[in-house]
Amino acid sequence: MLSNEISKVHKGSGLAPDTINFKCFGSAGQSFGAFAAKGLTLSLEGEGNDYVGKGLSGAKLVIYPFGDINYVPEQNIIIGNVALYGATSGELYVRGKAGERFAVRNSGATAVVEGVGR
Repeated sequence: MLSNEISKVHKGSGLAPDTINFKCFGSAGQSFGAFAAKGLTLSLEGEGNDYVGKGLSGAKLVIYPFGDINYVPEQNIIIGNVALYGATSGELYVRGKAGERFAVRNSGATAVVEGVGR
């Protein structure tokens, strides 16, 4: 809903980078950061389910594990399947691996992950 309001006022140009920042904690359900507009930064300490960044539209998503984990992040999946499905722009940074079918139909988003799949 926030991205819709941003696009109604600012159209496709969105907001300046990092204008609105959210820091989230926990296990994000499906479609964390879906269709997020330019100017939003969503940080998640925890893990994301399937479709992280679906239709990403210019926002920045940062996902990293909880601080008290007892596993090696780059050897474990921290976001689910089909991340960045249909993304058009924006950035995704993941401290860990992404699930299967990563960035399917991505046409412009930039991503940094530490691995994909098993």
